[in-house]
Amino acid sequence: MYGSDPPEEVIRTAPVSITVLSVTPMRAGKLFALTAVEVDIDGVAIEIHGIRAMHVPPAATRIEVPTYRDAAGRSRAAIVLPEEVCGPIGDAVLDRLVELGLAVRRSPRAA
Repeated sequence: MYGSDPPEEVIRTAPVSITVLSVTPMRAGKLFALTAVEVDIDGVAIEIHGIRAMHVPPAATRIEVPTYRDAAGRSRAAIVLPEEVCGPIGDAVLDRLVELGLAVRRSPRAA
């Protein structure tokens, strides 16, 4: 109604699950695998293809979201995800890569 106070902000949580759908090993410079995942947010499934597993010297792995080239030729993220979703996607992909023997999980260094 006109003139009434705006509704209070509602904070809602929703179940999220992440499933690694596929892993395709490859050799292209630092790129060693392409993966696809399904992110299910409260019953809405979203498939993300082209997630890259990269070797990072000296002996680490980095998981990157798919990218595209903009009109100026710069690489841009094809999908922008909040860290609350992006972090667990990276964890799920890394876990699957370790299961397949394509990556090794390193324990954190002691301080």
